[in-house]
Amino acid sequence: MAKVSSLSRSITAFYVEWSALNHYLSSYECDRNGLPYVGFSDPRVQKLWKGLSAQERKEIMKRLGAKNETELQNYFT
Repeated sequence: MAKVSSLSRSITAFYVEWSALNHYLSSYECDRNGLPYVGFSDPRVQKLWKGLSAQERKEIMKRLGAKNETELQNYFT
């Protein structure tokens, strides 16, 4: 049970840190406000992504229905 909690916390932290890079705005809101959106391919987001364990990355891809990281990148752009 603790492993699931830890997994969930790490995934949540990934999304929160990525969101912070975008000032907690969606890509749509960034576009409307003339702010650059920090996407999945950005080196800072990739660093966060690589900081996740393989199991955590697989869980995110499973939740989003992506079979691999390329599909995931297409999902986030």
